[in-house]
Amino acid sequence: MKSKGLIFTYILLAIALVEGLIVVYDLLKPAAEKTPLATAELSVPARQLVVPPMLFEQHFAERVAQELDEMISAYANKAAFLEQTIGEAAPKNGDDVTNDEAFDAQATPMEKTAEPLAEQKANRILSKDKKYIAIVIDDLGVSPQYTKDILSLNKPLTAAFLPYAPANKKQVQQAKDAGFEVMLHVPMMPHHRAALAPVTLAPEMDKATIQKHLRAFMKYYDGTGMMGINNHMGSEFTENAQSLGYVMEILKENGWFFLDSKTTGKSAGKQVATQYGVPYIARDVFLDNEEDYNYIMGQLQETENVAQKYGRAVAIGHPHRQTYAALRDWLATVEERGFVLVHLSDLLE
Repeated sequence: MKSKGLIFTYILLAIALVEGLIVVYDLLKPAAEKTPLATAELSVPARQLVVPPMLFEQHFAERVAQELDEMISAYANKAAFLEQTIGEAAPKNGDDVTNDEAFDAQATPMEKTAEPLAEQKANRILSKDKKYIAIVIDDLGVSPQYTKDILSLNKPLTAAFLPYAPANKKQVQQAKDAGFEVMLHVPMMPHHRAALAPVTLAPEMDKATIQKHLRAFMKYYDGTGMMGINNHMGSEFTENAQSLGYVMEILKENGWFFLDSKTTGKSAGKQVATQYGVPYIARDVFLDNEEDYNYIMGQLQETENVAQKYGRAVAIGHPHRQTYAALRDWLATVEERGFVLVHLSDLLE
């Protein structure tokens, strides 16, 4: 028994000795080893963040895409414009298509109208007992589908075509085949400066530049029978009598008329047209300042009111879906109410 007790005692002493050595080692080891977290490297998996679209993207993504398409189309229009007017390649590396040499369309004289406008209208004396309405649709040719919709109305309306691609002579001929009169819709600078087209007539341009561009616009539809122009935008340009005079010189030279879209109450159109002896007529009603069917129907009623009071009225609209729908319904009954639809040039004095 005594030997067993000694063995137990030795075991206890051995255990105590080991524990003591562990305590001593722990007291003597470096501080860095005592705090392993101080030098530990943590590996945290990356979070998969899903960022929701901005409010603008949520509500206007389609519009942004459309505007980008229009920007791309604008550059294509420039190239097509150059090819159509001067038969040369489009400018490279972003060259400005308003360069004077690029639009020198005088090398090949423009074909003049077969007979002067005054002679064409000599036998079209309007009756004082009837009420006449001329509907002009601006901005045609840029959207082939919208142009097609308007031409499907098959009434004696007037189509104003912009002078750049994809508008072309083929579409103008389709308009004439559908009973439309055709004319040129010329981009002119508004007060709120904007890039309306590959080329926009601006007051700061000198006489040679304005006339060179206008000749190029007219040559774009050479041989299609166009006899007149009206302004696309142009509130600033049409207030400038000198710049407008440069335009009237070309119209007088070719026997064309001027429809004043009256985008400004300060337009010098009538004064300058009279000065140069250019046939002149002004817009009475804008149909679609609001692209709303009921609003447009109300404007068509206003057009009737003007015609009823003065014997004639000129209304301008655009190839919008709601404008097309309203015109389609209005045209179905307007003649039953005693009004006569005519081409714009029929109303010229």
